[in-house]
Parts: sequence; C-alpha cells; structure tokens
Amino acid sequence: MTQQEIASSVKNKVADGLSGNITDQAFSLEQLYDEIDLARADFINKYAPTSKLNPKYLLQTIDDLELVCTSLTHTDCCVDSGISSGDEVPAVEIPPVMATFDDSAIEYVGLNNKQEKFSVYFSTSDIALHRVRVRTAHRPFVWVDTTLNCNNNFTLYFFNMGKYNPLKFVSIRAVFNHPGRVGDLDPDFLEKEYPAPLHMQNAIIDTLTEKYVRYFRQLNVDPRTTPQTNNDPIT
Repeated sequence: MTQQEIASSVKNKVADGLSGNITDQAFSLEQLYDEIDLARADFINKYAPTSKLNPKYLLQTIDDLELVCTSLTHTDCCVDSGISSGDEVPAVEIPPVMATFDDSAIEYVGLNNKQEKFSVYFSTSDIALHRVRVRTAHRPFVWVDTTLNCNNNFTLYFFNMGKYNPLKFVSIRAVFNHPGRVGDLDPDFLEKEYPAPLHMQNAIIDTLTEKYVRYFRQLNVDPRTTPQTNNDPIT
C-alpha cells in the first residue's frame, strides 16, 4: 500500500469503529502521514533487536542528489554570506536517517548507476582511521553530520574524491526517520509502495485505528452519562 492508501484505510476503519455515533471526526491528512511515520519508527525500534525485521524492506532510494560545496563549519545555513571559509567540500543534505545502534541505516552512497559505493562514517574518529590505513587512505569516503542544520536535515560531506572531483550527482539508499519527508526530493513518493513490509503496514493501521477510535470516544463522552461511583457520605 502507498502512504495515501494506509491513511485512507485508517480513516475508514475509524469511521466503521465509531458506527456513525460520532459524526465530528476531524482528520488532518498531514498529521496522519506524520503519525504513520512515527508508528513505523516504533515498530522498527521494537522488532530490530529481535532480528525479526529485514531492513532491506525499509529502504528508500534518492537519486540525483546534487553535490554542493559546503563549509565544514556548522554555521547558519540559511544565511549566505557569499564569503568562502576555505574549508568547503562537496556535500549533500538528506532527511534524517533512522538512529541504529550500529549506524547501519545507510546502505549505499555512491554513483547514480550503483557501480561505485563510498565508505560511510558517522564518527569523526572513523575519519582518522580511514586516513591512516594504507588500503583506504586515498579512497573516497563520506562523513554523516547528524547535527540537524537549519533545514532540519543531515549533511553528508564527501572527502578524497580524487578522480570523482567532477562528480555532480550521487545516489543514496537508506532507512529514513520520516519516509514522507523523502517526498520533498521524490515527487512520485505518494504513488510508491510505503517502505514497510505488509505485516508492519497492517500493524500501523490497527494501532492508529485503535488510537483514534479511543480518542474520539473519550472526546465525546457526556459527563452526565458517566456512572457515579462515589456515594454520599453517611451521616
């Protein structure tokens, strides 16, 4: 199912669950999309340590990400001073990826044709090790700055590009925190299968349906019909 189909299924099931007794069912589609992403994150966190979840079915691909020379100094990216700081390297912005204990959320960063994969590091100490190893010292690598910039994105910096210096566009495959945010870079996202296996999609629908049915029922409880459990004191 697509994200739109999951959202429609939740809305229909909520309406069925309320059996027409409550007609005021205000839904914000954008909020529901966010809730779907959050429920997915909860299930990933729940199942990942049990080895019952194959991360390959959670991946999304973004092609043609344009490399832009960016300063390593973490300043306000929304303000362009027009002055080069002298520490600029090729970089791209991506939506935040899932926080995993082994930093395995990014499966691939490299050429659009998927023929060349660059090493990816999340720690600055890994950069130092890469530079001192004889086998890797001159190979391209990517450092992921997980500090959110002013666009609430991660920044991927590309080093040791060598023969790839003229490279203008790259591709990435990763498990993203909010799959819906990838839609900003992929206009066909809402027409694609939502990045979760079917059993997880069903679990998301059931979880959100139960949540909204309970919410609407509690919101519409008439206090005059609430059973009184406290008796008057005996005098």
